[in-house]
Amino acid sequence: MHADSVEKIAFMCKYGLFEWLVMPFGLCNAVPAFECLMENVLVDLKWRTCLVYLDDCVVFSTDFPTHLVRLRQVLERFRAAGFKLKMKKCRWGRDQVAFLGHIVTPTGILPNPEKVNAVMNIARPHDLHTVRAFLGLTSYFRRYIPGYAAISAPIERLKVKGMDFTWNADCKAAFLQLKRRLVEPPILVYPDFSKILKL
Repeated sequence: MHADSVEKIAFMCKYGLFEWLVMPFGLCNAVPAFECLMENVLVDLKWRTCLVYLDDCVVFSTDFPTHLVRLRQVLERFRAAGFKLKMKKCRWGRDQVAFLGHIVTPTGILPNPEKVNAVMNIARPHDLHTVRAFLGLTSYFRRYIPGYAAISAPIERLKVKGMDFTWNADCKAAFLQLKRRLVEPPILVYPDFSKILKL
């Protein structure tokens, strides 16, 4: 916390007055402020050495010696910024990592099985709120489901305002097919820039 802000988020309880010295969870601007801080700390390393999203930082490389150099660069930036890392949350020298709901490997990207299990355990939507929740989760993984828009169309129609909520056979088929496709997704491979690419 900036010294000028410490007193603004103080709180009182029966044990006395307390002031945060670090940014607590729950402040409306905490997330964007932290992301901005991370972006500034790693400004010239982003996309060349590491990827950052809030407190997730992935250092990447094509070989181990380069990885050690890049890791040192990132850790030196963290030290200079006064960051502290929780060792139990750190993973070092991995050839595959979980990042933002995906598993990133040397050969490609696939959905994180833990996140897929969350989708698999969802009960059939029974109202507009649960339809939106289901479609939100499955849409996040739409890149792994060829024809996602066509498959999800019967369920998407339930979101139209003023329309009766009628779960029919088409909705059930779409619901089951989306779940089935997520269980056996294709691995999205990286482009081979030595070949001709058609977009």
